[in-house]
This record gives sequence, structure tokens and C-alpha cells, in this order.
Amino acid sequence: MKMKSFVLIATLFASTLFAQTGSEIFNKNCSSCHADSLGVTVDLQDRYKGIYKAPYIKDLVIKLKAKTQNQEAFTSFIQSYINDPSKRKSLYGKRAIKEFGLMPSLKGALTDEEIVILSDYLYFNFEKKRKARTTEVAEVIDPREELFNKNCSSCHAEALGVTVDLQDRYKGIYKAPYIKDLVKKLKTKTQNQEAFIAFIQSYINDPSKRKSLYGKRAIKEFGLMPSLKGAMTDEESAQLAEYLYEIYK
Repeated sequence: MKMKSFVLIATLFASTLFAQTGSEIFNKNCSSCHADSLGVTVDLQDRYKGIYKAPYIKDLVIKLKAKTQNQEAFTSFIQSYINDPSKRKSLYGKRAIKEFGLMPSLKGALTDEEIVILSDYLYFNFEKKRKARTTEVAEVIDPREELFNKNCSSCHAEALGVTVDLQDRYKGIYKAPYIKDLVKKLKTKTQNQEAFIAFIQSYINDPSKRKSLYGKRAIKEFGLMPSLKGAMTDEESAQLAEYLYEIYK
């Protein structure tokens, strides 16, 4: 009995030490880009989300787990990418690479053993938590908000990162003009709700440089928005436009 207790205590102690070691390696080599927030972005419900120099570690780990499927492949990817980052290996698209650049190689900064410890730490400490079952009534989500989240938010609301101006003020970086600024600009141009909705419907189905609210520089930077013709019915696009008009007074 005493021997079993000793083994259990020793195992727990070793696990704690292991986790701390992995944490220390992460904090020394990764956290400044993947965990230390530079600022925040705010979604349509005034919920705050951190902005980072590189993909947030929890999101990155979840994405990598989905790609690799098992711990062995996960560790192998981490080892390969840490020593030799490349566009081909990247989990993220061209836009993110253009904004952040590739991660610098850490070859020589970590031993093979340290990389394995770091990989194990990441694999076991950033699980995608399942929502607990509850008997409470589920929150009712405005179906118009779901239209926005499905079709628009990835470009117009989810920050890729941050820029800092000369006064050390932070501003989110997006794939396309930030939705709050876009709506404000469009309201000034259209003057009333009917014209606002008509513009949204027209632009969603047939984007063009002539219709764009932004200049050549923005179009060159972001490209034209792809047409969403067929992705939404006329009724849905009108509901989406109405929702945006109401959200940003």
C-alpha cells in the first residue's frame, strides 16, 4: 500500500514538473507572439477578443490537432516547423503570412528533447473544451446575426493581428474593411435605410470597383470582395443589411 502511494505521488510530482518545464519553454520562446495580447478587437455583441503578433496558441493548437489527427504527427509537425518554417508548411493562408511574415526559425534555440517537451505541453494543455450540458434555455441568436457570421465576419470582423501607430495606439488588421467603419461610411453615402439596403444587396451580388466605397489603394491591398450571389436569397441579404443598419447607430 505504501509503495503504491509512493508511486502515485512520484507520478504526480513528475507530471507537475513536466508541465512546468513545458510551460517555461513556451513562455521563453513562444508566448511573446502567440499568447501575449497586444490589444483587443470588439465583435458585434461588444465581446472582446485579444489581438496577437501571431495566431493565438489555443486556436493554433486546435487547428493543428485537426490537421494531424494524432499526437505523434502533431509532435512531428512542431519539430519540423520550429526548425524550418516555410509557406508550404504553414497552417494559415497568404494573407496572414503577408501581414505577419513567417515565424523565424528556432533551430539551435531548442534541443530535440525540449521540442518534444514543448509539443507534449501544447498537446495536453490546450484542449478544445466541450460545452457543459445544461437544462437552461439556450440563448436565442438573431438569425440575421448568423447570416453575418456565416458570410461576412471572417473578413470584416475577425482580426488577423494589430498595427501600432506613432502614438502607440493599437488598431486591428482585417482581411477587408472593418465592419463598423464600413457601415458608418455607407450610412454617410446612402443617407437612409432603404438606400443602405439597396446598396448592400447590389454589392453582395455584383461587387465592382465602380461601386466600391474605398479607393484604388484599398482595392489593390484587399482585392474586390468575391460575389455572394446565390449564397443568400434576396430576402436574406435584405435582412443582413437591415441588421447592420440597426447594430451601428
